[in-house]
Amino acid sequence: MNASPDNLLRRPITQSLETARQEYRYNYNHIPAIAMVDELPETEGFSTSWYYLLAQQLRVLFVNTLITNRGNRGSKSIRDDVRLFILEAIFKGAIPLNITIIARLLQIVPQFLIKGISKDFHELDNLLFAILKENGVQILRDALNGVIELLYAEHPTGHVTSLTDYEKLFPVIGVPAIAQTFQEDAVFAYMRVAGYNPVMIERVSKLSDRFPVTDEHYQAVMGSDDSLQAAGEEGRLYLTDYGIFEGALNGTYPTEQKYVYAPLALFAVPRGSNSDRFLRPVAIQCGQTPSPDYPIITPNSGKYAWLFAKTIVQIADANFHEPVTHLARTHLFVGAFAIATYRQLPANHPLSLLLRPHFAGTLAINDAAQRILIARGGGVDRLLSSTIDNSRVLAVKGLQSYGFNSAMLPKQFEQRGVSDRNLLPIYPYRDDALLVWDAIRQWVSDYLQLYYATDRDIQNDTALQSWAAEVQAYEGGRISEFGEDGRIQTRDYLIDAVTLIIFTASAQHAAVNFPQKDLMGYAAALPLAGYVPASALKGEVTEQDYLKLLAPLDQAQRQYNLLALLGSIYYNKLGEYPQAHFTDSRVKPLLQNFQENLQQVEHAINQRNLSRPTYNYLLPSKIPQSINI
Repeated sequence: MNASPDNLLRRPITQSLETARQEYRYNYNHIPAIAMVDELPETEGFSTSWYYLLAQQLRVLFVNTLITNRGNRGSKSIRDDVRLFILEAIFKGAIPLNITIIARLLQIVPQFLIKGISKDFHELDNLLFAILKENGVQILRDALNGVIELLYAEHPTGHVTSLTDYEKLFPVIGVPAIAQTFQEDAVFAYMRVAGYNPVMIERVSKLSDRFPVTDEHYQAVMGSDDSLQAAGEEGRLYLTDYGIFEGALNGTYPTEQKYVYAPLALFAVPRGSNSDRFLRPVAIQCGQTPSPDYPIITPNSGKYAWLFAKTIVQIADANFHEPVTHLARTHLFVGAFAIATYRQLPANHPLSLLLRPHFAGTLAINDAAQRILIARGGGVDRLLSSTIDNSRVLAVKGLQSYGFNSAMLPKQFEQRGVSDRNLLPIYPYRDDALLVWDAIRQWVSDYLQLYYATDRDIQNDTALQSWAAEVQAYEGGRISEFGEDGRIQTRDYLIDAVTLIIFTASAQHAAVNFPQKDLMGYAAALPLAGYVPASALKGEVTEQDYLKLLAPLDQAQRQYNLLALLGSIYYNKLGEYPQAHFTDSRVKPLLQNFQENLQQVEHAINQRNLSRPTYNYLLPSKIPQSINI
């Protein structure tokens, strides 16, 4: 089934490059040093269907938050509580009114008063949609909208005294499934290869002096018939290192002191058959240098000491994931190519036709992010460990260190030493991502060969070479390590380059965005910040010490609302281009082949899930065509 033109969010095809260069001007100050669009062109705005999807998800979160914060006020049903709140918001002037919203209210208020609200709350979808259309995504920022202020006027506060306190935040939608399993070592290890940030783990042959794990530590977990040396020599030793956070500034928001950590975590694969060789956590050091403040913690260090240390790793992982893996290396990375494409490639250029659907909504969501999420007082400032300035610098470093040619997916696995399935047999992200990568690469190769018979055709395409020059230029996209000596010399290179762009805009973003709801939203499993220093691990660690590390209830509520929203919008689908988008009849059978290959990938992943813990984030049916949330 083809996506509708409305789902593309595209510019008129007749627009000239001269006009495009005026509309798509670069700005390097929104996030200093990063290439972003200066002012979002009107034609890049979100479509009505996107806004409606957003409204539907907001409705779910709104109802759950309303019942959590205000409780039942003598009503017979949740619907009565919702009706009471909406009427209160109207009479207190909390809802920003204009002609469109007044019209919506006139349609639904009589029903509120006479019949109540329907079981599926669809009236709320209509009202939220009207507010979104008139006010844009600024409604997502606290304090910019009266509805949000009224909704949070009463909210849970303070630190939890038991993990069950977090469950009270889900009276309507139910507690996330991760709540039942997150304390298990197997789940903690599985996050490294099938979680929200499955790009950190790397193989090591031995450990340095800064992480002095001993055989005694190692054998207590892996057994006396194994050793650190043997594991290193046999390729079974793996490390996650968050040294990038050493010296980072701790944040404070709104009044709570937060802490950022720079831990090291050791994992190993046991000997045996591939089917049961799951990664196991061995030891954690919560700082970069050994000291009494940063002792080696293992599963034998005590239940809460070990849980405390694992949580510190999770916090560091989340603080790397959001600004670097997610924002910098998908959103901002693809955004630079979108701007260069609009400015340098005519709308009917073969590469332009191929790429533009994969940019649908990207500049709009990036613009919203820099104005709302990563602005001072926004979600990142409130929820992540570090200061907002530190988080923004981390995003810049994350993109500037992401050399284009070394970012090719197979190279990424090779560089981290995780490409060999015999050494690391269970790595769902790697295995599924390579399936999708190969399918995209075949489609890109088939398509480009229609228009470039030889390398000389590539070299002589002046528009293509101008695009390549702008992508890497200091006054352009500032993408490092792009091209072959500053140009595109070969068809093979162009195929790889376009594959990386499309893969990042679709599959890579899906892999790191959608786990935000399922895995990252539940603050007990993954607080986005720590609230006590790592030095609390020096002595005996109690349950209360561990609970003080976790997010306060108001932070936990906002964390779920933000990440569940970001992880719920599935708008458009990989391989579904707008009807009649490609006018060249030769493209049709190639596209059909691509869609069939994606169906085969879907089947292969479903079969894999029969013999491993389920990993669905790279099912082609769950991969949007572009970054639009």
